[in-house]
Amino acid sequence: MSSALVQKTAEYVKLKLHHEPSGHDWYHVRRVWQMSRLLQKEEGGDLELVELSALLHNLREHGNTAFYEEKGSLALFGMMDVLGIEEELKQKILHVVEDGKYQGDDTKKPMTIEGMILQDANWLDALGAVGIARAFASGGFIGRPIYDPDIKVRKRMNKQLYQQKKKDTTSFNYLYEKAFRVAEILNTTTAKRIGATRIAFMKNFIEEFVKEWEEKDQ
Repeated sequence: MSSALVQKTAEYVKLKLHHEPSGHDWYHVRRVWQMSRLLQKEEGGDLELVELSALLHNLREHGNTAFYEEKGSLALFGMMDVLGIEEELKQKILHVVEDGKYQGDDTKKPMTIEGMILQDANWLDALGAVGIARAFASGGFIGRPIYDPDIKVRKRMNKQLYQQKKKDTTSFNYLYEKAFRVAEILNTTTAKRIGATRIAFMKNFIEEFVKEWEEKDQ
């Protein structure tokens, strides 16, 4: 059973992300939250810390296409103040959230099991059918084209390029630039098993997409 603080936080986040259109809405957070609980059950770690980190992970950069670390951390701290989260726990949550972020080629393996779980749960939501839908939803939100065969997949992206140049690609390419990459560096055994099924679906989707785009299905 989740703690009273977790339930309070869930209600707060649900209101905060109501009707968010970019694929980073309450339902994304809820899936990450539930997946984190599943992974914690299999892999261990502090359940309350895992749950709170999962619920709050999306708020520090909500709505930003050009992300600034300091502002994001201050925003998250302000929200944790509203929720009455104690200082020591706030620091732990911030560490788990920051430790689990995807940073392109600069992505690092989290130092804690809680960080690994949040990272895996968040990345799994970028895979499979839902991951595809979210990639195209976020692309439309920031003005990224669906596909352009003249725009090539970027092979290397450092932290700054990934965070600030999300519009300089296509949503189709983004599946290669993030989804397929995170699938290769999932941390836990449970996440790797789930991820393998979702990646298989994505490969079938891409094959069909290209076939239809090039009108080879007729």
